Amino acid sequence: MLEALEAAGWRSGRRADLSEIEDALTRAGYVLHERFMSFAAEFAGLRVEPVLVEGPNFANDEPLWINPKHGVRYLDEVRTLREITGEDWNPVGWWLSNSHVFMGSSGRMLAHLDGLVWELGRTPWESVEFAVMPTRPLVCLWSAPGRRPWPRPVEGRGPRNT
Repeated sequence: MLEALEAAGWRSGRRADLSEIEDALTRAGYVLHERFMSFAAEFAGLRVEPVLVEGPNFANDEPLWINPKHGVRYLDEVRTLREITGEDWNPVGWWLSNSHVFMGSSGRMLAHLDGLVWELGRTPWESVEFAVMPTRPLVCLWSAPGRRPWPRPVEGRGPRNT
């Protein structure tokens, strides 16, 4: 995975200028948390290509785009995530099928697309690694009422509907 990050322009100690991102997101109504700002400083602007295309229960040949500034228009999804998890969320970028990726104040990352919420990981690093190199099943944590979860629920980790 390190090679994929380096090919995308990442290096140890990388620090992107976040002034435009911070301004756009705060004007849109986001409350930016420290873990997100630290992650964005290191990874903003990267397009990380997948190392593995086939995960245990899904396929993905799309990159992880880390572009938080475009999240200004996803506040409705953030409200949904807050209702589901009780946590505050900041926009990270896009991933599988152009799903919108968010980071919670805990560092956990989720993807939201068309009434589905998927878990990427409990930490930023685990989440980026999963998006680029999926070696565990993709878990659908939530599906909107009337929406079938995808992929099918993993035993004991089924989605909730609200």
